[in-house]
Amino acid sequence: MLTLTGLVFIPVCVAAMTAGLRAQLATFGAGTVLTSAAVVNLASFGIQPAYFMGLLLLGVAGVLTLMRGGYCLDRAVLLRMAPLAVLLLSCLNALFWATAVFWDDVWVVSGRQMFDLSSAERYSFRSENLNQFAYLILNILLTLLLADRLVRLPAPALLKTAHTAVLGAFSVATLFVAWDWLAHSAGIYFPDAFLHSNAFYATAHEQAFGDIARISGPFSEPSALAYAYGGFLAYASGRYLADRTARALLMVLAAVGALVVSTSTTAYALLALWVVAMLVALPLSRLMGGGMPQGGRSRLAVAGLVLLAVAGAVGFVRTHQDDIQLIYERSIAGKTESSSFEDRTAADRMGYEAFETTWGMGIGLGSHRPSTLPSALLSNVGLAGTLAFVVFIGLCLRRFGDTAAWAQGGRALWPFRAFTLGFLAAHLVSSPNMNSPLLWLSLTLNLALSAYPGLSDPAVAGPASERPFPEPVAM
Repeated sequence: MLTLTGLVFIPVCVAAMTAGLRAQLATFGAGTVLTSAAVVNLASFGIQPAYFMGLLLLGVAGVLTLMRGGYCLDRAVLLRMAPLAVLLLSCLNALFWATAVFWDDVWVVSGRQMFDLSSAERYSFRSENLNQFAYLILNILLTLLLADRLVRLPAPALLKTAHTAVLGAFSVATLFVAWDWLAHSAGIYFPDAFLHSNAFYATAHEQAFGDIARISGPFSEPSALAYAYGGFLAYASGRYLADRTARALLMVLAAVGALVVSTSTTAYALLALWVVAMLVALPLSRLMGGGMPQGGRSRLAVAGLVLLAVAGAVGFVRTHQDDIQLIYERSIAGKTESSSFEDRTAADRMGYEAFETTWGMGIGLGSHRPSTLPSALLSNVGLAGTLAFVVFIGLCLRRFGDTAAWAQGGRALWPFRAFTLGFLAAHLVSSPNMNSPLLWLSLTLNLALSAYPGLSDPAVAGPASERPFPEPVAM
């Protein structure tokens, strides 16, 4: 059944498909934060906005490839994605051995049981295994397609398009977070039906600490907001360290504000990590050639934003001391004594026990949902699959050629490297889903930047490669 989200988002996707890669990535990025929505609810699942746009991209690419009689993918992109073949094989291998041998020895909690340990049961092959494997294949195909298209752009266009993708996601998320906060503060209308239209997705977006609303914006719950803004805060910080502009600092402040109003333990853990990282990164970035504001007006704007942020924070603390005390007791001081913490910790232990019981082979993607990604990877795809995914991430973040193709040199890559690292930090605290669209978007952008040919390479993408689907190269 077509949803309200679909009535709005589908026309936007169709329009973006006629407007070029930059508009397509901006639309895809916007869809990645609408994780609790569906454009269409089918018999047993809803199609999320990001994956609807992804299917359009893959469908058009497939049709054009058939019409042109073939298409040559970029070799550097293919080589960096080679570890994902091992990951896919590890998923199948884990499912086979779990079903054939270990089914009676492993206890699991599925994603739909939401850490309810009283519902734990012996392993069995279920629909989540097929769903998560299908999502993984879809993410890999989208990464291959989009990275291949990005790497064919001229260097300035590649950077501009990559920034547009992140800003599309950040802008939509921040719009709805601010709207959610205003809705709770001033009682104005908030489009819940638009943002939470997936009939098969469990949501917990109407949480509160007494009279204090926990803001989740377009996300299913406050911790999901914290995960997304962990990446956004890292991206904005990397951008600020690279060029020291007021615009980047404003993004940093917006991301910090979103994390604070979520009242999520994950958010506060990520903020603590961010403070430590910035204490190290600020002086280090200067030694590595981090940019400074150009001109007195830019410096003045940065100083003004800092002063406003400090004054606002001081004023908020003075007028909301009771609320802050309650949030501190619920989200930080008393978190380790809560049933939620105990359930999530126990789910992680079950994941590591499954890894040990299966001799490191795992029980298949989607079989068990712990609280963190390391436990999810080891229990689901085993040691081989985990190492393959880690190697792929490393290849996305490591550039072996020179960085002279960009005017800023290596600094141009800082925001995107930080973008992925922010999500990985969040995965260590919570969010076990390796099929997160935001994580794969960040990996796609970094893959294209790492695979892009340097000026010293034999061939550098030329202006003709700006076409969304370049003509196939004769083999």
